[in-house]
Amino acid sequence: MIIRNKDTGFTIIELVTVIVVLSILGAFTFSFLDNAIRTYRLVKEQSPLYADGAYIMERITRELSDAITVTKATPGELTFTTPRHLPPPLDEVREATTVNYRRSDSNPRDLLRNNTIIGRNVIKFNASQLDGTITIELELDNPNDTSIPSFALKTTVIPNNYESNFGETGRSFGASGYGNYYETIQ
Repeated sequence: MIIRNKDTGFTIIELVTVIVVLSILGAFTFSFLDNAIRTYRLVKEQSPLYADGAYIMERITRELSDAITVTKATPGELTFTTPRHLPPPLDEVREATTVNYRRSDSNPRDLLRNNTIIGRNVIKFNASQLDGTITIELELDNPNDTSIPSFALKTTVIPNNYESNFGETGRSFGASGYGNYYETIQ
C-alpha cells in the first residue's frame, strides 16, 4: 500500500514565482532576438550604401592627394587641379587636369565628377578648406526605406603637391606647378 504525504508538491507561491521568472527570461530572450534581427536588417540595407560612400570618399581622397591647387571648396562643390601622369615606364608629367566634384542640378542626390555620375543617394556633400587642409563630408541614405538612418563619412586631406608646406606634416612634393607625388588612378 502506498502512503501519500500531503506535504509534498508545489505551493501556489512557488508556481507563481517560477512563472514570473520564466516570463522575465522569455521577455529578455525575445528582446535579444528582435534586436539581433533589426541589426541584421540594418546592416544588410546599409552595406551597399556604405560601399558606395567608401568608394566615393576613396576616389575623392586619392585625387585630392595629388592636387596641385584647390580652386573651390564649398558646400556642394570641390574643384582642384591635378597633374596628368603617364604610366610607368614613361612616368612623365603632361598637362594639368581640372577635376570638379559637385551635386547634380537635375537630381541633387547624384554626385558628379566632371559631369559623370560617380555616386547616388548622396544627400550631403560638403568641402571646406582651411590653411591648405581640405575637409570632405559625405552623407548617404536610402530613399526607398526611411526607417534606415542615413550615415555620414568625413575625412581631412592635405594635398601633397602644393607649392609650399601645409598641414601637420610640413612637407610638399610640389615642384614648379607639377607634382612629384602621384597615384595612378584608373
